[in-house]
Amino acid sequence: MTARYALPPSRTLADITADALLADCGWCWGGWGNPCTTEPSGGMHLARFARACRRGLISDADMRVVRDAAPAVFTPGTVLDLEAAAA
Repeated sequence: MTARYALPPSRTLADITADALLADCGWCWGGWGNPCTTEPSGGMHLARFARACRRGLISDADMRVVRDAAPAVFTPGTVLDLEAAAA
């Protein structure tokens, strides 16, 4: 008999971002609670999401949601435009 496990439900990018803001950014060293950029609508480096994942603030499933919102080619320094990604 094979056990089957369902993946945990995906959270929204807004919820994931709120938790990732509790980590500082390893790319620009932006402090916790503040986005990495403020222009035009605010954004966060993917490095911050990775750091939040390593610290247990967001899950691997959350990182899949973040990667799906990122462009096809990205680096840790890629800024995820939070307003555009939420649309």
